[in-house]
Amino acid sequence: MDINNLPLETFVEILKRTDGYSLGKCRRVCKQWKEIIDVTSLLWQEFCRKDFKHASTIAKRKVGDDVQWYHIYKNLTMWSTKTSDVDKELREFFKFNEEDTLHALETDYNLLPLRDNRGFVLYEITTLKYLPVAVPEKHCLKISHNTCASAILTKSGLYLQRSVENPAHTSEAFFQADNFILTKDALYFYKDRDVFKCLLTLEKIPLKLILRCDYDIKEMKVSDDIVYIFTRCGKIVTISNDKNLSVKPINIPVEWIQHIKHICALDDKNFICYSRRLFKIETDKYQHLYLDFPPISALFFYSDFVIIGTTTSEILLYRLFCQERNTKPSFEVLATLPDGKYAVHLDICERKTGPLIIIGTHLEIILLDLEFFPHETPGKISFPPNKLAMYKRMLKLRDRLKAKQ
Repeated sequence: MDINNLPLETFVEILKRTDGYSLGKCRRVCKQWKEIIDVTSLLWQEFCRKDFKHASTIAKRKVGDDVQWYHIYKNLTMWSTKTSDVDKELREFFKFNEEDTLHALETDYNLLPLRDNRGFVLYEITTLKYLPVAVPEKHCLKISHNTCASAILTKSGLYLQRSVENPAHTSEAFFQADNFILTKDALYFYKDRDVFKCLLTLEKIPLKLILRCDYDIKEMKVSDDIVYIFTRCGKIVTISNDKNLSVKPINIPVEWIQHIKHICALDDKNFICYSRRLFKIETDKYQHLYLDFPPISALFFYSDFVIIGTTTSEILLYRLFCQERNTKPSFEVLATLPDGKYAVHLDICERKTGPLIIIGTHLEIILLDLEFFPHETPGKISFPPNKLAMYKRMLKLRDRLKAKQ
């Protein structure tokens, strides 16, 4: 039988048994194969999870539905191989009047939130166009979205706004919180040592205490509905799906714990601890420890590779699989910032043409474009129902924040 005459389900099953590289070659066989492979997003999602389990999850959360799994896979493959030969463009995007280390908040849902002393504004990552939903809240710390809810963390607390079809269902809530994580169908947050969970799929928004921690919380992560708490005393507390609790120490000498100022984690097996020149990274495949690392001013943890800003104005790429035992760390220099500026914030959003690195200094937002695939065209930016729902939620959150002033 001609392979082109196979039932679609059978053809897709055959493609699943290949790998990402082979699937890319199959995509170029003919127009029919290309169309089948492109519309079968689950194929690329499977290969992303297989080859770039953590990095692809991070990338997809940041871009939402605006970038397909195929382009995420291509970009992550390029990150893993070679970036030195690609075209790069470094340019200033936004300048502020006052110094701050938190002018740029974490990107989410393909949106870049920028904050100054008047409040925050949103920019769409693909086009870098302003989204007309400025919020007059100068103490905003974090913004996050999923398909049904948006949340804003301020110094006064956590504002949750939900899209509901039935007006009898609860659409908004407010909680006292120090930090939060919004997953596909739940909101997790902590206040002091108490950790809470709210399911977002129910008629109401029930609040459930899932842990009263014995230690001060420094960082919280959620992966596959498992909660990981990194404490200030160097322990990792894990709350499993079946509510079992486990505690283990971070794998570094006890006397170093007090020197660790920053923790960037994905789960209990993938995290970075660093402070000054002390740098410890642990992943599923690697464990590296340096006592004389370049002075870090900002960092973005992308699983098997890390983007680092230094106080000497460099933006460095650190690939774990390129390091050799008992040698100094090796880096690829992606850019050097002008006029002695250095990064205090780093973020990455993948696009069809390649990644956009967002660099926050004390006074500017600088963008570093890596043109992995310059032949790709961004295409027309639509405003699908999920984005329209998000926009409406942001307007309601804006009104709620205005009302409290």
